[in-house]
Amino acid sequence: MIKCHCAEVYFDQILEEVRLSQRPVLEVAQTMGAAETCTACVKDMLQYIQDHLEEFTLVGNSAHQPSAF
Repeated sequence: MIKCHCAEVYFDQILEEVRLSQRPVLEVAQTMGAAETCTACVKDMLQYIQDHLEEFTLVGNSAHQPSAF
């Protein structure tokens, strides 16, 4: 999965905003309308962000955090 299909937001758009704003991943995603409706994208989104950021901090809605993190 490369995007939130419900909101039609690509993970690279979220990644870019996280890099620019230094805001938490889930906060950015939800501001963009992603990761809220069905939440099926959350695990893939977090993995994508983690793979593309050197420093990765999960802050935000703990209900969306995969147990592996």
